[in-house]
Amino acid sequence: MKSPKFLTGLLAVALASPAFALTFEITGATAFRAATITSVNALYVASGQPFRFSHNKSTEADFINADVVTFEGTITGLPGTTVVRIAANGSIEGLRAMAQPGQTGIDGSNGDAAYLKLSTAQTETAIVGGRNIENVANASPNTERALAEMAFSDTDKAISPYASNDMVGSSPGVAVFGLVVSEGANAITNVTAAQYNSLLTNGYVKMSQFTGDSADDSRLVFCTGRNDGSGTRSSYLTEMGFGASNPVQQFLVVSQNGNQIKAIQNVPVNGTNDSNTGLAGVQLPAGSDIKAFDDGPETITQLTTSLSTVWGQNVAGNGGAFSGSVLRGHLALDGDSVTVFDADGFNLFGAPQTNIGLVSWISLNDAKTAVAGGATLAAFDGVSLTFTSGELTAGDKNKIYNGQYTAWNFQQFYRRFTADADTLVLYNAIFNAIPNNLATAGLRNSDMKIGRSGDGGVINPVF
Repeated sequence: MKSPKFLTGLLAVALASPAFALTFEITGATAFRAATITSVNALYVASGQPFRFSHNKSTEADFINADVVTFEGTITGLPGTTVVRIAANGSIEGLRAMAQPGQTGIDGSNGDAAYLKLSTAQTETAIVGGRNIENVANASPNTERALAEMAFSDTDKAISPYASNDMVGSSPGVAVFGLVVSEGANAITNVTAAQYNSLLTNGYVKMSQFTGDSADDSRLVFCTGRNDGSGTRSSYLTEMGFGASNPVQQFLVVSQNGNQIKAIQNVPVNGTNDSNTGLAGVQLPAGSDIKAFDDGPETITQLTTSLSTVWGQNVAGNGGAFSGSVLRGHLALDGDSVTVFDADGFNLFGAPQTNIGLVSWISLNDAKTAVAGGATLAAFDGVSLTFTSGELTAGDKNKIYNGQYTAWNFQQFYRRFTADADTLVLYNAIFNAIPNNLATAGLRNSDMKIGRSGDGGVINPVF
């Protein structure tokens, strides 16, 4: 809980007295983002008092998918006005924000998450359902960094660099993931752990390694995924037996035209080697093919947020997307006639164009969007999910409940060990609300008929 902050103007009149605010920050995993925002919203609704919120989506209907959202109003059990600020920045990044506040983050800045400010100077004040709504699109200019009291994580802190930190918590639900294949390689119907390990190690393989059909030798399948600030990444590395701290070889889409991938690249050191990004001191190698490509009609997108730093391994290929929303967009693209660059910006194969596909492991919420855009949900180790209309069927859920489908983890909800009484009230209220608001994000622990020894660990029956 932060120090009281005084309110001014109309908001102070609209909200209950006394005119001060308890302020709480929540960060971490994106997998339970919608469930968390829905749960916090429900706490404000339950008070029966007016409240308002801001977020970085363009419509109110989409606010549960916001990367940053801030609420202000009354929560039963807490005195006066309560501000809850949520910033979903990745599981391991969330754990780092709790364990090492103020330390350098993925983007090279202060590692504390950036939260949306809720300013009375903002002008959108239409009353909707008894609430003052402030929809703030592209909210980055209105953010500020702050210490987090709570963090969600797709993985247990035991497999992170922060295992010894005294943050405490428990699991409010099960985070489920899917193996997604891009539109260009939808002949792939199943991905085994051994095949995924081959991708993680080599970066790409022939599609025939998945299909068994030599006619597919001409299409290459590339590994794409998250940077090491992501719990999703820790999930797939542990489930595959690869090891969460080990470096991988991943590629990211760096150019597209409509639904067509134009170029992919093995993730460079620092996430970028394009001098046009403005990253100080980074220049393309002499004669780099990527610069010639960039001078043409296409543009190259490289992001400093793609680097991996949590385990101290900022090396070529080890970076990845900073958000699942980036990957789900890439996976929905077609992969015919693509230029493939190495980490230094040179054409990897010498040929101007290659037919490719992408494979990645993402949350079910992100998989739902990718599949709607043209991607395919493949089976994992021979077990498939039907995923009808983007929802888990009863049969799908039983495969998870009973231990047949293993691409899942217990989602963790951590708080500071030194939490005060007000923080405990809010933590417990959110924790108890999550199971009723999971939608497609995951499953309730109470429905699970099995457990496991840890992330990626042995499945154990519950008798």
